[in-house]
Amino acid sequence: MAQRIRYGKVVLLGLFAGGLFGAGQGVLRDNVWVGLIWGAVFGLVMALVFRRVVGSSALRGLDFGQRRVVSRALRRGVPVEDARLARPLVEQADVALSVPYPVTVMRVVLGALGLLGVLVSVLGFLDEGVAGLGGGVPLVLLSLVFLFVVVPLGARQRERVRRSRDATRDRYLRS
Repeated sequence: MAQRIRYGKVVLLGLFAGGLFGAGQGVLRDNVWVGLIWGAVFGLVMALVFRRVVGSSALRGLDFGQRRVVSRALRRGVPVEDARLARPLVEQADVALSVPYPVTVMRVVLGALGLLGVLVSVLGFLDEGVAGLGGGVPLVLLSLVFLFVVVPLGARQRERVRRSRDATRDRYLRS
């Protein structure tokens, strides 16, 4: 029964991510079919990524309160206070950190997306005047939000998970 719930969460997260991405692509390209195709592909890829983290067996056997304590410690970057939760925290942190997070590649891709948005806006302005600026502005705004908000938040959260894992390992598992 636990596996079904876990895979159900993975499927729901993949559907949610794919739906958001597909809706964005459909609006940007003004084509429902493009949005559906890209949403399905993105949702499948995100479900595979989420499967690794959500499908982890590191927290198996813990009750809801213990899972919450481990998750909170990982989010805050602190060690757990209970020695029985040290091994599940370290294992869950290892699983979360095993998912690739290439910050430099993301910055390059998002910078290129922003430049593409600027190029589309400039070409639209030259072709249609002020009305042509709207085509690239969403790309520029999206790339700026991801570049200066989402990517740094993800990197900071990974650093907190790493700190929590290392502090817990030093406190309980290396003595």
